[in-house]
Amino acid sequence: MTGTIRAVMAVASVMLLASCAGTELEKAEMSPSQGTAFERNLHDGYVKLAEDEYNEGDYRDSDHFAMRALELSDGKNVQPEMIEARALPADKKGELTDARLRLMTAMSEGASQHKPLTAAEAQVSFDCWMQEQEENFQPADIAACRDRFMTAMAELEAKPEVAVVPPPAPEPMTPEAAAFTVLFDFDEADLSPDARTVLADVVLTAKKAGYETIDIGGYTDLVGSDAYNQVLSEQRANAVINFLVESGVEAGKIVGQGYGKADPVVAVQAPEIRNRRVEIKLEP
Repeated sequence: MTGTIRAVMAVASVMLLASCAGTELEKAEMSPSQGTAFERNLHDGYVKLAEDEYNEGDYRDSDHFAMRALELSDGKNVQPEMIEARALPADKKGELTDARLRLMTAMSEGASQHKPLTAAEAQVSFDCWMQEQEENFQPADIAACRDRFMTAMAELEAKPEVAVVPPPAPEPMTPEAAAFTVLFDFDEADLSPDARTVLADVVLTAKKAGYETIDIGGYTDLVGSDAYNQVLSEQRANAVINFLVESGVEAGKIVGQGYGKADPVVAVQAPEIRNRRVEIKLEP
């Protein structure tokens, strides 16, 4: 094959690949911006991110952000990206995990209703930060997305100054007991994305109410030896405890234990995900 033919084929291959990427942007630009004020601003923010990435030649991420805009047009609930969704540098995961928890806390306190434009800006800039940090070769772009996020969060978290005499403090109410369960894959003690989502709710609940004790109990299914499953149940309990403590839950309130194969939800001598669990009980 001559050099000229090879060159022509190489150019054709590049053109073919380019034609197969970045195809979602036009759909997103034409999709309706609808729903609440927060959802409309979120949709428009994702379209802008998709356009920016397309103009930089990053068609994969352009498609990714365009698809998030299309999901909003379809009436879907689009959450900030999960930490596990991106291959982040190890030394940046902690900062981004804390940032996502701040954002989710603000959203749970009504940020999307009270400050819809700023809340949308916070979520879009967080996802932008995640994407740029995964690429990790444009420090100016990483800093720009991070600074946008921090500015938006400062506004969401700002407490208004009210120059009034506060009413007498009500009698403190004893919180009701709460319970959560996270599940594990077979022979695993690592937290899945679904488990981390549940634990984020546990963190919010634990911080909002005055719970005195957070009881953590790890369990396994009935496959394998008692000794092996005892160790595995303790590893699962420890994985949950570490997540809670790293998220700001007071370690002194946490009591954890592994129970091995005890108290199965389903008494079957076979792999059963409902038995592979950690139970979290928040006690007043």
